[in-house]
Amino acid sequence: MVSAAVLLAACSQGDGDAESGDDFAARVGAGQGEATPAPTGTVAPPESTMARGSAVPEGADPMGLEKLGNIARVDLGPRDGGCTFSLNAQELLLAGAPDDETVKGKGVVRIGGELINLTAENGGLGAIYAGPTMTADGVTVKVVPAAGNDAMRTADLYVAADGKQRKFAGGQWACG
Repeated sequence: MVSAAVLLAACSQGDGDAESGDDFAARVGAGQGEATPAPTGTVAPPESTMARGSAVPEGADPMGLEKLGNIARVDLGPRDGGCTFSLNAQELLLAGAPDDETVKGKGVVRIGGELINLTAENGGLGAIYAGPTMTADGVTVKVVPAAGNDAMRTADLYVAADGKQRKFAGGQWACG
């Protein structure tokens, strides 16, 4: 009993070489520039954390992808992996799929403040990793990552709707 207490006490002692929060922030780049105060009173309503539709909301600009934000209740269905497109540390697209070429992957974007479900044109996890083309009613999203099989690659994201196209250049396609 005494040895267990000694071990717990030893484990709870701080490691002198442990990284501080400021060191971690500096290492990952969050410590650069001005600190932005945390917003107060901005708890997302539950309905904004799940994708309920597969169409661009009426009156919304389909070219205006927004930061995904809280996606806690988004359901991409069964999946064995997935990828995220981000630009300037802002996640704009999340996609995933099972490792089965007969099953099309699913994705989500935020347009007009609403999370929108997307469906991949091709099936399987390989199609997601390679850079999918995904659609919903009123919008098509295509990821074009750099060549290779790295888990993180530079990528461009194209959004097409109403005969127009917008390019989000120089983002990251991170898969796992």
